[in-house]
Amino acid sequence: MANWIGRSIKSSLCKASCLALLCVVLPSAVLAVPPVEIVGLFKNQAVVQVGSVQRLMKVGQTSPEGVELLSADTAQAQVRYQGETYTLSLSNRVHSGFRQAEKASVTIPSDDMGQYRVRGAINSQYVNFLVDTGASVLAMSSREAGRLGIDYERGQRGQVQTAQGTADSYFLIIDRVTVAGIIAHNVQAAIIDGNYPVEILLGMSFLRQVSMQENSGVMILTQKF
Repeated sequence: MANWIGRSIKSSLCKASCLALLCVVLPSAVLAVPPVEIVGLFKNQAVVQVGSVQRLMKVGQTSPEGVELLSADTAQAQVRYQGETYTLSLSNRVHSGFRQAEKASVTIPSDDMGQYRVRGAINSQYVNFLVDTGASVLAMSSREAGRLGIDYERGQRGQVQTAQGTADSYFLIIDRVTVAGIIAHNVQAAIIDGNYPVEILLGMSFLRQVSMQENSGVMILTQKF
């Protein structure tokens, strides 16, 4: 009987010690995992976040923080960090601290010309935008407006200053402009008579309605409201 009690006490002490050891070891193991996150995915490129630093990386590059981008497409990226290889999807931290974005956001890498282009929609019609912080309003050619079914001639006539000089324009309000889930309503636009600009300029009448950050060749637009 005494032997059985002794074994029972030893077993209980062992379990208690093991649990105490787990309580000490597990938090340290969790803290040792690097805070690497993918916040933007593109073909052969990814926006990698290490701590509070975001970097646009191409496959084969290694960041100053020691993260090497092994592969990337629009679905996932593979990175190597401190000798370990991880396969990550968008906004999936290595340490399992997945964060659900509270507001719609889009990460746009700059192209070879240092410009930012992004897919979006005007009144549910899909278009390509060139982000232009120097344009006071969203601007497009009358040719493009006609293709989108915009009755621009109902707008107020006026003129705008372009790189080619002064041009006749129609000013109106677009009901809804969407960029990657970010929605802006009542966006002022200038429809410029003719074929220019070739691309639709996403100007400040849209950008003022969103939060905008630019760093190291990456622009991040986030829904304000």
